[in-house]
Amino acid sequence: MVRYGAIDGRILAWQPSTWPEALPKWDGTLPAILRKVFEESMLNEIDNVIADAGGNLEHRGHVVTIALLCSLDAISSYGYGARSGQQIPDFIAAHFPGEYHPHAKAVLHLYRHAMVHSWNLFEAAITPGAEAVTSNNGVLCFGLLHLSEAVRTGMNDYLRKLESDPKLQGPTLKRYRKLRGSAKD
Repeated sequence: MVRYGAIDGRILAWQPSTWPEALPKWDGTLPAILRKVFEESMLNEIDNVIADAGGNLEHRGHVVTIALLCSLDAISSYGYGARSGQQIPDFIAAHFPGEYHPHAKAVLHLYRHAMVHSWNLFEAAITPGAEAVTSNNGVLCFGLLHLSEAVRTGMNDYLRKLESDPKLQGPTLKRYRKLRGSAKD
């Protein structure tokens, strides 16, 4: 039984013991490492669930949405601090497609908090498709597949900016070191 570790040189889902050691200072390798961690242990796994649903997320929406919001929380915690989700609006404003920017705080409160902590949406809506962000009669709504693409777009933009932005590099390296250091070998 494999409790943790690498198989065929691949990083397994959230197994910090398999991640490369963090170097003492920024050397430019971390964006590629994080891409591998984010894609292989989060976003690709969520994409697999979406694909397994055969395009019908009507009865998988809560589970997929919660997974996406948790991945957004995790990804954003690297460059913006692990602040119980409070970093999400900053991340959305900096890295998500523009249509999400005016709704960054609402994504945290109306979606992340409501879905993760209450398993429901009380003042917002989400559809199982790729519908763009809308606001009708004060109700914010977007499609689950649209959110999935926005999370991936945000991750890609963050990793691209991470390559040259010292304001992102310091906190990102610190977060990576902390998580890697928590690994039980």
